[in-house]
Amino acid sequence: MDLFTRRKDSSFIYDLDLFEDTANRAYMKRLAIDEVLNFVARAASQTEFQVIQNKTPIKNDAYYHLNVRPNTDQSATDFWKDVVYKLLHDNEVLIIQDDNKDFLIAEDFHRNEYAVYPDTFDNVMVKEYQFKRTFGMDEVIYLNYSNDKLDNYITGLWSDYGKLIGRLNDIEMRNNQIRATVAVDATTGTQDQQTKKLQNFIDKVYKSFNDNSVAIVPTTRGFEYKEVSGGTGVKNLAFSETNSVKNAFIDDVASLVGVPSALIHGSNAENKENMQLFNTYCLRYILKIIRDELNAKLISPKDLMNDKMHIDSIGIDRPSIVDMAESIDKLGSSGMVTQNEVREAIGLPPRADGDQIIMTKNYTTSKGGDNNDNEN
Repeated sequence: MDLFTRRKDSSFIYDLDLFEDTANRAYMKRLAIDEVLNFVARAASQTEFQVIQNKTPIKNDAYYHLNVRPNTDQSATDFWKDVVYKLLHDNEVLIIQDDNKDFLIAEDFHRNEYAVYPDTFDNVMVKEYQFKRTFGMDEVIYLNYSNDKLDNYITGLWSDYGKLIGRLNDIEMRNNQIRATVAVDATTGTQDQQTKKLQNFIDKVYKSFNDNSVAIVPTTRGFEYKEVSGGTGVKNLAFSETNSVKNAFIDDVASLVGVPSALIHGSNAENKENMQLFNTYCLRYILKIIRDELNAKLISPKDLMNDKMHIDSIGIDRPSIVDMAESIDKLGSSGMVTQNEVREAIGLPPRADGDQIIMTKNYTTSKGGDNNDNEN
């Protein structure tokens, strides 16, 4: 019978629980992605890009744009933080130069790929302004991260958002439905007649609810009409459970990027070793992507191949003088390298007298051929 089969779907009872699970998953996932990627971006933004000419750092226009003011609206720190975050999040980033040689991060663009000719970029959008021109590959700085696992993880986040929006739509549609129960005191032999009258009455009630903002339902003996609410409450997670879920998502994202999760959680255990792992498997790789592209686009091939000029990066991945003091002493005093070679390795400018080999007495050999390496 229509009366007793209409709106028999009771899945709306669980809508809020399912909505809460989907919302929590999308929120935690987004939080983990932002926390890990911002950690890497902040670390990379502390890098200084040196322009090396004839083995000596110089400060020219390229140095100014790379380390002081890439454009009129951003400092170098903010600029490189945005570049690295977008590189990790979108798996690629496009940097263009305007007529003033300022570096601008493209928010959106279309890449035209060719088999033989250089690729081009059009529909380039920067702060809601779309450039009308087409940029060639040799005119832009294009960085590609190529981390398919992280890209799939972020794509899964958009899938979570899609489910969340669908769940919200379902809940909104169900909340606007009228649900009610009807109790009927029907005697045997008169059920068919009672049901027909009842059906007509319910149709009138339904039409009254649709046509009027306020409707009154009369009650009669043997007939009871009662509205039913569309929700049963929201299930809440305990704080410890929520924190565990967030940490699990952070661990997933950190492993995909190459960051020891202990650094994100703020753990001091084996902090030095974790920083070395971070520098080796994450930061140095990202800085090399940037350094290679800057050398390819800002330095002429002739100067680069003749060692006349190149761009180097000095970031927190480089060891400090204090950390390398013992190794520096042994390298220099053993005569294996010159002072300038050591200084270059730790990001210091060369000295005028630093190209000569210096060997201390305890590393020399006596006239009789005895090895005095262990002498003090």
